[in-house]
Amino acid sequence: MSTADRAKTEEILPDGANVAFAGLTAAGKTTHARLLASELGYGYVSATEVLLDILGTPVTAERAWLERYNEIQRARAGDAADEELDRRLLELAASRRRTVFDTWALAWLAPGPLVRIWIESDPPSRARKCLVSQTLTRLSLAECDALVREKDSHTRDSFARRHRFDLYVARDRYDLVLCNSHLIPTADRRSADRGIAVFAPIVHAAVTALLGGWPPEELARLKRLHPAEILRIGRLSTSRAAGTRCHPPF
Repeated sequence: MSTADRAKTEEILPDGANVAFAGLTAAGKTTHARLLASELGYGYVSATEVLLDILGTPVTAERAWLERYNEIQRARAGDAADEELDRRLLELAASRRRTVFDTWALAWLAPGPLVRIWIESDPPSRARKCLVSQTLTRLSLAECDALVREKDSHTRDSFARRHRFDLYVARDRYDLVLCNSHLIPTADRRSADRGIAVFAPIVHAAVTALLGGWPPEELARLKRLHPAEILRIGRLSTSRAAGTRCHPPF
């Protein structure tokens, strides 16, 4: 990369740029946001934890949606809590560097510097991940599927009303679109752990490539190495590889 090209890249992503993960319910954004933050030595911010603080709900983010979904939805009735959440996340994104954000909307709201990541995962795979992630609850696979769809639908309606974008189909804002549907084929811990172990290094490689300002030919090479998992990196996109199941979430 020439000095001029590198300088142009650094204007967009200066040293210490933040990273924002997004994806529908149980896509894996929290798992991979935390892993990446640990690997890079970055800070970590969970939008769910910020929301729970706003609501004054004494429960961990990991347990909130599975164990107390209805209670949380009642507490956030109206837009006040969500608008305060957006305000706090924007404030944090503006004041921090080298931080990974686990959030639904920051990619659309924050001006940057920010690497924006979407994890695509089809409904069956997300229901399986929901089932495996349970600790105290005993939801069936069908009940997990219903919960995932309900939470997604509520969030989609909220963002469409408040921010005028469709969470289900809007991907233009993202620098990196990944797919992990095919990596957790069965609803058991062994399959989930194996899928995470395969996906995490790909996430790390793609994000560090963007943070490092890799030239287009190197991004293209990385995408060719992982065609089923990397659907778009930078401006480079690909048709979905045969065998993947990253279909629209409806």
